[in-house]
Amino acid sequence: MASFETVLFDIDKEPVVLRTSLGSFSRLYPAPKSGEVVFYKETPNPEDPNLPPIKTTLAEAKLSDGGPYIILLIRNPEGSILEYKTVVMDHSLEKFPANTYRVYNFSKRQLAVQLAGKNLLLNTAESGSIPYPETSKTWLKVAANDQDEGWLVVRSAPQTTGNNYRTTLFLVDIPPSKRDPNPLGIIDREMRERIRTDDQGRQYVR
Repeated sequence: MASFETVLFDIDKEPVVLRTSLGSFSRLYPAPKSGEVVFYKETPNPEDPNLPPIKTTLAEAKLSDGGPYIILLIRNPEGSILEYKTVVMDHSLEKFPANTYRVYNFSKRQLAVQLAGKNLLLNTAESGSIPYPETSKTWLKVAANDQDEGWLVVRSAPQTTGNNYRTTLFLVDIPPSKRDPNPLGIIDREMRERIRTDDQGRQYVR
């Protein structure tokens, strides 16, 4: 999402409040049994504040069996029917195992990513996976395809590895400011999860 925002969705017709923000994950929530998730906001009734609030649908997502899933909300262009489109990512250990990076392009530009000796070319809303290297540290390099300037190196930073972890990297455009109204750089927002193994050899995310 483009900013910090409060949205809601229903489970068994009961509203659940979800706090969302750019580049970070909320806690895990149960999903509706139907797998259909409708995100909405509520605003006071302008005619009578004592009447039920007005619900406005923001985004919709469909989950299949399995999971857990991550649902990403990406703002649609102005004039779209819904304010956000959704990207559903399988966050299970089967699809995203230990000792793996998952890199997600949250930029409006096409990105070329070099990490752990591997290369990814990601369009907006695309993701790719790269296994951890055998070294204790590696390097993240990101180049952006800028329409005016061509390919520009926009991020270069070290990344830690380690055993029995997995890392999600969100690549996000630096927001504009008065000092820099058109920034070219990228911020990498990291979520690192530790993977535990129980006595029966089953893995789970702590």
